Amino acid sequence: MTVKSASSETKQQGWMLSSTCRAVEEAGNTAGREYGLAEAKARAMARLLNRQAIQKFSSPDVAARATLDGLAQAFACDKLEELGERLITASTWAGWLADVSVPPPAPGVPEYTKDLEIDFEPSGPSIDTHMKVGMIGGGQAIIHLRMQKWYQPNLDQHLFEESKKIERKHGKMPMVLVFLMWPPAEGPGMTGRYEERDTKGKVNRVFTYTLRRAWELEPEEVMRGPGTMILAPLTKGAKQRMPEIVQMMKKGLEESDADNKTREMVWDAAYWAMGLICELEEAHQALGDMLPFIQNSKNYLSAKGQAFLDSYSEAQREGPLAAARSLVLRQATSRFGPLPGAANTLAGITVMEDLETLVGRVLTAADWSFLVTKS
Repeated sequence: MTVKSASSETKQQGWMLSSTCRAVEEAGNTAGREYGLAEAKARAMARLLNRQAIQKFSSPDVAARATLDGLAQAFACDKLEELGERLITASTWAGWLADVSVPPPAPGVPEYTKDLEIDFEPSGPSIDTHMKVGMIGGGQAIIHLRMQKWYQPNLDQHLFEESKKIERKHGKMPMVLVFLMWPPAEGPGMTGRYEERDTKGKVNRVFTYTLRRAWELEPEEVMRGPGTMILAPLTKGAKQRMPEIVQMMKKGLEESDADNKTREMVWDAAYWAMGLICELEEAHQALGDMLPFIQNSKNYLSAKGQAFLDSYSEAQREGPLAAARSLVLRQATSRFGPLPGAANTLAGITVMEDLETLVGRVLTAADWSFLVTKS
């Protein structure tokens, strides 16, 4: 499985126009951000508190550091913030950490985030399948089945060039059948015909292919095999018939005796396609008992996992800044009382070294003014 990484410029393009695709990415982003912030904040808080305590008590304490590290591994941010406030009046390591119990470590990152192959190239404009089929009377034909996802201005020429490669390899031109999955895939470069001309403009060869539009087809027309079944949610009148279409797909896959890999491919593609037609709740309701199967497929989990890791990485950068701001605000408020706008002032400090400077003097500063005045 190759996971495509979506840039901020493409968030509302391509498959991101699909409600189901967006929902998978949003679920991964939310989980990744929550996990990444909790982990990064806890680790940074434990490190900063240990530094403050050494500063206050004049020497390190191995056992105390182990306690702080344990709290960090448990993502116990609330407890660490509480210890930050207690440190103000504590006089010894033992007194500061008295009665502190360390909870079990937090769970690791979800399994669906592991072993991902990340591809930063943009998603291709089509899904292509080539197959050999027997002909009545003997012999074989080569079929090129293409599901066109996005508009490709030079498709006529592109298909001709690809077909010539197949002809050179197998001695015959393939039969090419192109299904346009939805209206944005259509354009003037898709005519079903291409003329190869010589340098004088004379037509040497005419190449043709069959062009069909999913939104003009009845659902029953694409139910003849798994290869075209993925178009079913995009066919004419599909939105009103979506629960029925799901049942038709289930029956079709059973009758074709499709293996599990093929079933996953069909349902994954159908799920993304349904989101182009339906709102998320409508798609999920129509899928019924097929939804858990899709949500546990490799494709679904890989997409969710990549979104998790993208947000996790961002949160890892934000977490230490958030931890330092929170620690300084809580300790300074406890010492000097609340200061209107203090949170906004701290939020405006975006360099970790500057925040660490405040952490280093918040326990000794005389007041808010001295604390936030750069040394």
